[in-house]
Amino acid sequence: MAYVMVFLVAVAVGAAVYVVGMREGSAAQGYPGVAASGAGASGGADAAGQAGAYVRVSAMRPDWQTRLTGFLGLIVAVVVGAVVLAVSLYVAFSWLVHLLGGVASSSDRAL
Repeated sequence: MAYVMVFLVAVAVGAAVYVVGMREGSAAQGYPGVAASGAGASGGADAAGQAGAYVRVSAMRPDWQTRLTGFLGLIVAVVVGAVVLAVSLYVAFSWLVHLLGGVASSSDRAL
């Protein structure tokens, strides 16, 4: 059940980032370097009339292989990050228990 909760939180955060990344209203609203009227940088339609238009990063449209590679790279990065986090927490807490265990045993000897 915990894995499902983590997955749902990740989906919610991803959706929130996607919504925040969308343009609302005109191009002059908070986007420096973007003209307030006329065609966008990619030669598209007038950005002022498109509420929620996606901000393009590249002029080329990605194909399915590029999308799949990016998705698999994201999965690998998440797995590697989770393993690194788990190992670092294990090492930190084992070091802390070892440190506190030494302190507790030395205070017992003092009595």
